[in-house]
Amino acid sequence: MSKLRSRIAQFVPRKFHPLLKRQVRRFDRLRGHSTAQARPGVILMLHVGRCGSTVLANLLAQNNRVHWDGKLPRKALQLYGDGIREIDYSKWIAEQFTISGDRFYGFEFKILPDQYPAIFGTTTVDFLKACRTMGVTHYILLTRRNTLRHVVSHYASKSRGNWHAGSGEKIQKKEFSLNINDITTGRAPGRALTNYLQEVDAAHAEVRTALTGEKFLELEYERDIDEAGAYHAYTQICTFLGVPTGDVKIRNRRMNPYPLDSVLENYDEVVQTLAGSDFAWMTCDERNAGGSEPDGPRPAG
Repeated sequence: MSKLRSRIAQFVPRKFHPLLKRQVRRFDRLRGHSTAQARPGVILMLHVGRCGSTVLANLLAQNNRVHWDGKLPRKALQLYGDGIREIDYSKWIAEQFTISGDRFYGFEFKILPDQYPAIFGTTTVDFLKACRTMGVTHYILLTRRNTLRHVVSHYASKSRGNWHAGSGEKIQKKEFSLNINDITTGRAPGRALTNYLQEVDAAHAEVRTALTGEKFLELEYERDIDEAGAYHAYTQICTFLGVPTGDVKIRNRRMNPYPLDSVLENYDEVVQTLAGSDFAWMTCDERNAGGSEPDGPRPAG
């Protein structure tokens, strides 16, 4: 079906692609509507990026009890452009759930103020409030203990021009200088590195508080993906949802497995910037560098 749609799109002028995609999504919603009443739930994965979300999303997309719709706000932007601000985003998102039919529906939301909240013109807290009325039933928060490595991974991938890598793909080391006064992973102007790291911590804490009492699973990149392997984190999610793991394959690998001091041209400046702060330890925590990939050990059976 996807190959057929790609062939059709080749014959449609590019300016009409958003309209074509909107019609395709309407068709998919209609197709799943007849069995949507049997849908077991809706999954929302929350994160700030560069924390293993892609490898887990690709695993969930292979599970025949889950329809994974990915980064839905980004799709909305592709379909409507900035006109997305003129529609009721909560109503629009809820309409997408029928696509899954009688399977779990899953999507992602980046939580920093200048990430996906900026697309919908809302805040993460207000978005999570709206999720209750939309019908979201299960929440997953992905965090990264060393958020400095999250920043480095973002800029390394940006400078490389490649955000994801296949499991068998060789990753070329890309050296670059980090502008410690201009850090951003969203739509807002850059801010100081320490301010950004504080913002990430605050965003995670905000989500935990907002989801008190909900069906909630938190996974940490270092512990649950890098050390144990992505399949370990995936099985935790399947247990959380109450679905079998099925036959799935790891399709991604870590994008920046190199020590910070071998990647950052201004590593000493970064160390000096974070010295004396709560984040100073992040510059010398090289436990993850050169270690296992996200497709690490897979449990037998």
